[in-house]
Amino acid sequence: MDNQIEDSSSNLSHHFVIIENISPENGFGQYATKAISGDFITIQADILTHGNAALAARIFYKNRGDNWQKAYMKPIGNDRWEGQFQVLETGRYTYKIASWVDPVATWQTEINGRLQKYLPIADLIPQGLKLLEQMSKLASRDDKALMKEALRLFKDKNREDEAGQLAGSFRFTEWLNRYPDERLSSETVEFSLLVYRKKLEFSAWYTMFPRSASDDSGKHGTFADVVKRLPRIADLGFDVIHFPPIHPIGFQNKKGKNGGQKIEESDPGSPFSIGNFNGGHEAIHPELGSIVDFKNLIVEAEKLGVEIAMDLALKFSADHAWLAEYPEWFDKNGSEPFMSSGQLISVQPDFYNITINESNEKAVAQALEEIIELWISRGIRIIRVVEPERHPYYFWQKLIQNITGRFPDLIFYAGTFKPPKVMNVLSKSGFALSDSYFMWKNGKYELEQYMNELAYSTQKDFYKAIFWTNTPDINPFNLQSGHEPQQLIRFFLAATLSGCYGIYGPVFEQLIYESFPGKEEYWNSEKFEIKHWDWEKDTKVHYLIKLINKIRNENPALQKTNNVHTCFLENDQILAFLKNDFAGNKLLCVVNLDSYHRQSGMVQVPVHMINKNHDERFIAHDLITDARYEWIGEWNYVELDPHILPFHLLRIEDYHGEIY
Repeated sequence: MDNQIEDSSSNLSHHFVIIENISPENGFGQYATKAISGDFITIQADILTHGNAALAARIFYKNRGDNWQKAYMKPIGNDRWEGQFQVLETGRYTYKIASWVDPVATWQTEINGRLQKYLPIADLIPQGLKLLEQMSKLASRDDKALMKEALRLFKDKNREDEAGQLAGSFRFTEWLNRYPDERLSSETVEFSLLVYRKKLEFSAWYTMFPRSASDDSGKHGTFADVVKRLPRIADLGFDVIHFPPIHPIGFQNKKGKNGGQKIEESDPGSPFSIGNFNGGHEAIHPELGSIVDFKNLIVEAEKLGVEIAMDLALKFSADHAWLAEYPEWFDKNGSEPFMSSGQLISVQPDFYNITINESNEKAVAQALEEIIELWISRGIRIIRVVEPERHPYYFWQKLIQNITGRFPDLIFYAGTFKPPKVMNVLSKSGFALSDSYFMWKNGKYELEQYMNELAYSTQKDFYKAIFWTNTPDINPFNLQSGHEPQQLIRFFLAATLSGCYGIYGPVFEQLIYESFPGKEEYWNSEKFEIKHWDWEKDTKVHYLIKLINKIRNENPALQKTNNVHTCFLENDQILAFLKNDFAGNKLLCVVNLDSYHRQSGMVQVPVHMINKNHDERFIAHDLITDARYEWIGEWNYVELDPHILPFHLLRIEDYHGEIY
């Protein structure tokens, strides 16, 4: 393939063929798009040339150092072309589009047109002979032998009709595709595609503090205690357990309960204040156990199909060795306001943030890569970076690219809630997974708008979101009433709207809701004290978590985020949406957003998306209650009492007569 001059800012070739408006692509090729192993990647582009010449186009793609593979593109109307290829391995793929003016196809089109109109073709045979001779030079031994016979046919003036029939045959078209004339060609710049394992798209997360895992009240938990919790968490259907930082905690400026300055001897401090004489980010808090204990936890979790995700928080206590070793990396003049006796005073923070700039970026990157690779060697494959927006985006882009180049199954997660454009840039910079605004989307309209944004805007090509009901940092206002139906509504929305969702463990399960006055924070937050949980407590919430996670695992339609289709329903208090995997699994979710009152209405089922006619009967099978409803056509009645169950999870099934 000849390389032509490209305008990389627009991916537009100004030579023989114009190739533009390529999809998917991200930032004119500056950033990678994202996909999941096993996905079929559909590539589209506008491809056109002057005159009436026929075009051919191919997608060339490869994974890392492999040889280029190719996939055919075909016109789909209005000069738009489309092709598809499958990605099977994790890592960085590269793809580009090549297109050329195809003289053989142009000739074939013209001769077929004449034959259809019963017009003479004698004047076209000499041109076809030349094109066939050109193809024969590139042909394999077997094809050469067949082409030799075809050449004799084209040279025989008494067999012109046979030559015309051969020109329109499947065999000739096969030769045309196999041995193209690419002299008048153009190609795009190369685009990147990052392919991740399934966990990025479909996973259920459970956040817990290992230090609160003990059976005994007031006793610091250990990794051995967490191992005891694994069967229960796995039985609930969670396949990722997320730990806040598990490193040694600083002694200086330690925070007490609720982040206050009054310190009791028993106060453990915040795990986000990292580092003391026992070590820093490379070390484990000694009361949690040893490296051997941690590795054993990883092994035991893997046996149950559970993966451990850990925080990387670039927050350094005053006792962290780096502050003495690299003082120029830190701004230690910072203070924070604190209200005491009605007066606002300044106090020293319990941690300092590192400052990354041009003078230290290489040294910091090297130090962080060593730490990350150390935890990789201990079995970690998911790393949640806390507040990565505090540091240059290009820094993360380089670091993530370097590490994932060696460890393609590693998932970096941007753990922050910042304005949308900041979140988008972080995602483009290499963070595979990102926090989302789901916690603050409550009304029907804003939920529908947010899901349409994630599923149908250009975000779908690079932004992979996780939906949290709550986190150790955020006690959302919608959960601060402790009202169980509202708790269930938020869980159901998170678990069904998104393929990837999470809860903040026992706090959510046991309806802990008391908030810091006027804030979206927990009162007596576990971030500042060790908690004792009743790990055997059984609740309605606990039961439904287990059941819905089981349903998620059994129904592929719930294992994606970008396959959501919102359904019309006049009642603004009821949200309805279809999840469809287009392979037979179709689920209709209906949610009463009013946690206090019964709501009802007529939902419009998109029958064309469930392969039904407008007057056809089908079964709406509620997978939670096992109730089966006989529905007809697109308009059907729903009614939900939040005090009984505020949602339906309906699988669309064929009607086979009487329902038993």
